[in-house]
Amino acid sequence: MTLNGPPLRHPLIPSSAQAARPWLRRSLVGALGLVGALVTATPGQAAEALLVSYGILERSIPIADLEQFAATGELTPQLKIYSRQLQLSDAQLSQVREVLTTPATLSPVAVAQFLYTEQGVLLLEQLSRVVQTPVRQANVQALRGALILAAADPESGFTLLNVLKTYPTVAIRIDLVEGLAIAQEINQAVLQSEAAFAEVQALAKQEAEANPVDAAALLRLVQSERQYGIDLIRVVVPGLPRPVQLYLPQVQPGRRGVPRQGFPLVVISHGLGGTRNSYAYLAEYLAEGGIAVATLEHPGSNDQQLYALLAGRSDAVVQDEEFLRRPRDVSLTLNTLDRLNKSPSPIRGQLDLSRVGVVGQSFGGYTALALAGATFDLAGLAAACPPGTLSFNPSLLLQCQVAHLGDPGASLTDRRVKSIFVINPIGSALFGPTGYGRIDRPVMIVGGTADTIAPAFPEQIVPFTWLTTPDRYLLLIDRGTHFSTIGDVATGDQPLAIPPEIIGVRPELVWSYMQVLGLAYFKLTLEGDQRFQPALQPAFADALGMDPYWLSLVDDIPPALPPAPSASPSPNRVGEGATAAP
Repeated sequence: MTLNGPPLRHPLIPSSAQAARPWLRRSLVGALGLVGALVTATPGQAAEALLVSYGILERSIPIADLEQFAATGELTPQLKIYSRQLQLSDAQLSQVREVLTTPATLSPVAVAQFLYTEQGVLLLEQLSRVVQTPVRQANVQALRGALILAAADPESGFTLLNVLKTYPTVAIRIDLVEGLAIAQEINQAVLQSEAAFAEVQALAKQEAEANPVDAAALLRLVQSERQYGIDLIRVVVPGLPRPVQLYLPQVQPGRRGVPRQGFPLVVISHGLGGTRNSYAYLAEYLAEGGIAVATLEHPGSNDQQLYALLAGRSDAVVQDEEFLRRPRDVSLTLNTLDRLNKSPSPIRGQLDLSRVGVVGQSFGGYTALALAGATFDLAGLAAACPPGTLSFNPSLLLQCQVAHLGDPGASLTDRRVKSIFVINPIGSALFGPTGYGRIDRPVMIVGGTADTIAPAFPEQIVPFTWLTTPDRYLLLIDRGTHFSTIGDVATGDQPLAIPPEIIGVRPELVWSYMQVLGLAYFKLTLEGDQRFQPALQPAFADALGMDPYWLSLVDDIPPALPPAPSASPSPNRVGEGATAAP
């Protein structure tokens, strides 16, 4: 079936380009991050009083005072004293009141199911260093119970004030020493990230100014490749419950024909909670440019797995074995396509399985890295897991599951994969420097400075320095979030609604970046077409990017990244992107 669509909405792309549909499919990592954010934002208070301790000093705040403030905005005499001591402005008090009373749309089943998963338990244990019973004891069960009971309140719902009221002890203690230690660790991580973002951006800008390109001509070159229609073919792959979608380039009258050796193939691996349609916008664009695309669905980590978790039919975000199954799902898909390509079928002779690329986002980025040769670093993972404190990098909670598995060695590698394009990938602790160093084929790593799920500094920038392959690229999207590149699905229902602020504004602009740079990247790395080399230079990315998502592209950065500054940096575009809400 031939697919045609409306024009792409990137201001720099000709109007003939194709647009993505308006619905977003959020990944399960997003759900994990949202619930985790709610949990970590819960400093806990007692059913009757909040005890705030700092060493030998201690203050008691009645919960009733907070209830009155939340309901009326008026401070009791005691709260007025604390407000003066903390020098809180009227605007800050208004923010505190909003935090206390703003409900989150989470069902008690969803909250309970997450808090009983391995990731939920780790979060509760870390929180219990700060949130304790009156006798200074950590109590995971009490904190879990308060969160679940608050979510079950039919009137007020899941609010911070409700969590405080439902904590099942007479009082709840906040240990400020532990809290400030955690805050300092996170603050240092944020400052170090900002310094790294500034370094990458400066290097990209310097290189772009030193080696300019004709950006308009390169855009025309990319667009000129889009000469094909699309046949959408469903392929049944033994071992996968849902058919794979094959976007096969369709020859148009008067245009290019099928290449003598067949079309190169790109496989797209979605993130946690995604579907085979999560990157349909990219699949269609690549296919129009003469690159066949297969989008598969990983049954153990798709949207149905998220539904199962929230409905109580699963007790884990994902099973440990999913780390082994995902790369093998891709290999199974390649096996089936190779067989059909060599036998009587609608695709016979149209694919070149010696030129295969993989696109992966988040957990799909892990999948692509494993297929490209990255191996597990179980010793390094054991040292990092479980995280000892509330982490600036929530993806570690997922990576730590691999510690339960044996070492698969290089068995997940597929030599047919010649190039990978990974977006917000996770794997810093899982693979480590040794694992990343074993990748011997072209790699494009994409990160966003506002990604709070798989933060760009520990998960993309630092691992980029570990790569030894000569063909490597790092693309940094200023203010890009973990969800900025995730595309559309036809259905509007979703397991958990992610607020637009977490997705980011104008995601369709980021989609257009992925389309243009993705096609140029695979034209170069799979077809060997050197005309596209300038499109993978800093000057082209600099010209392509626009407000609010500026782009910085480098192919090398110093092995020693800048240390965390001793003082907060002055506000600038990089800093704002790094600390913005997801």
